[in-house]
Amino acid sequence: MQQLDSSEPAAPPGWQQRLRSDFATAALHWTIVALFLVNLTTGLRIASDASDASWSSAVDAVLLQGDVYVLHIWSAWALTAACIAYIIFLLAAHLGPRVALDASRFRALSSHDRRTRWQSINVLIYWLAFLLVGAAAVTGSLMYFHLLPESQSLVTTLHRVVAWTLFAYIFLHVIAQWAMAGWRGLLKIVTPRLAYMAAAVIAFAGAGAFAAGLFALDQMTLPKLVVAKVSEAPSLDGEIDDAAWRTAGMVVIDTHKGANLPDGSIPVHLRAVHDGTHAYMLFEWPDTTRSQKHLPLEKTAEGWRVVQTDFARADEDRYYEDKFAVMLSRDSQLAALHTSHLGARPLDDLPGPKGGRGLHYTTDNSVVDVWHWKSVRVGPLGQIDDNYFGPPRAAPESAGARYTGGYTQDPKTGGGFTMNWEKFDTGTVQPRWLPRSPDVLAERMGPINMDPDVGDDGLWWLPRSLMVEATPEHDALFPVGTVMPSVIVEEPFQGDRGDVEAVADWRDGWWRMEVKRKLESTSDYDVTIGEGTYLWVSVFDHTQTRHSFHLRPVQLELQ
Repeated sequence: MQQLDSSEPAAPPGWQQRLRSDFATAALHWTIVALFLVNLTTGLRIASDASDASWSSAVDAVLLQGDVYVLHIWSAWALTAACIAYIIFLLAAHLGPRVALDASRFRALSSHDRRTRWQSINVLIYWLAFLLVGAAAVTGSLMYFHLLPESQSLVTTLHRVVAWTLFAYIFLHVIAQWAMAGWRGLLKIVTPRLAYMAAAVIAFAGAGAFAAGLFALDQMTLPKLVVAKVSEAPSLDGEIDDAAWRTAGMVVIDTHKGANLPDGSIPVHLRAVHDGTHAYMLFEWPDTTRSQKHLPLEKTAEGWRVVQTDFARADEDRYYEDKFAVMLSRDSQLAALHTSHLGARPLDDLPGPKGGRGLHYTTDNSVVDVWHWKSVRVGPLGQIDDNYFGPPRAAPESAGARYTGGYTQDPKTGGGFTMNWEKFDTGTVQPRWLPRSPDVLAERMGPINMDPDVGDDGLWWLPRSLMVEATPEHDALFPVGTVMPSVIVEEPFQGDRGDVEAVADWRDGWWRMEVKRKLESTSDYDVTIGEGTYLWVSVFDHTQTRHSFHLRPVQLELQ
């Protein structure tokens, strides 16, 4: 925004000593610079979270941490508003000639007068900035509003290229300003004169109105799902031929940036009804493989080992089960934005995440209801693991234990599942229990293919009733090369953690999951399902933490 007013007469000798910008141009210039730097650094933090990140991960140590998504989106909106304000200012102050691209401007490019020539070059550079900011706003909006779900990866790449080009523009802008007017020309932006104040007031008022309108548009265009009341509730049996499902409204939620998904994206089909007491939801999403090889145990000559690639860093995306998550909140932005805090140490006085990617927690003591379905660990229980995001919890007492911020499970009084090792190690582990016999194991597992990208037919979990205590004598019955599940299932959760019933079935390349929960919250860790409840979903395709997601929620409307 730092340029000379070409509508003024040519300056006399010594003009360089008296160069001064106007207040509105200087204020907008530095506002745009500050917002751009915030937007760039937060964008790099978001980009550095990708498993294939390169440039952004190289500067990870100096990037902002914490509430990055909020800062990135709000700074993008504010940056767009500031650019709109500059356009309004030019029109209100009749300063269009500053940036006019007409025939005389192009002729001036070959002028023998250095100042005239560089003035025109700088105007061309300003237009480059206008185009780049416009491209950033368009690609960012396409991603945020999911307007081109099939081309999300391409749009993300274009957005990243535009961001880096804008960063390079800063240096081009400074060099061109210096070439036109030297150091005094650069410094004029920090010593503005009070001029065009009425136009400045109009410009800032216009920017405020634009920002308010953009926020209102965001809220007004949230997808809505009418949850109709039915006289006959659907049965949770894995079949979807119930009359309630045939007449229920449906919304398709496009989710993105998930590991192992086609181009990182997957659509989730959601239908919902209620009977006045319970809510019933049907979630459907495509998945070419039924992935159940959840950290299996394999016997080697040295002992049993956990088959995994990066479980120690909470970043396993090969030998893991298919999962699905639902978030419920009374705030339309809380769950997706204010509970995701990126970085290796988002909380100064508490541990960071093992994988360095970030933590989930709330900063206002509120609770976000999280349903975490795990196909191997809780699928056999006929439940969803009822969890929540709340305030940051205390650091774990045991050294080396994983810290999860404010993400934890609702309290239980019994039931659940257990991992079949005394203590995890990337070498060998000691199983707590073993199947009663190799035949029992073979009957449940069937043919085994250890390729994590190949679907599974067997039962990759073991009921506690089929297990006996692991002893050296019993261990000797299982030959080297034996593969067995690491998940031991007991009985359904008792207490708050078992509030949500769920039955899922994988068939013909689709997961279909029916869910049932009371409408009214009966727990301090749950959210009531009713008017003004917002819902998000995430798909985990045999990955531990790299799930797909979407930022804008579905608003539920109960009939």
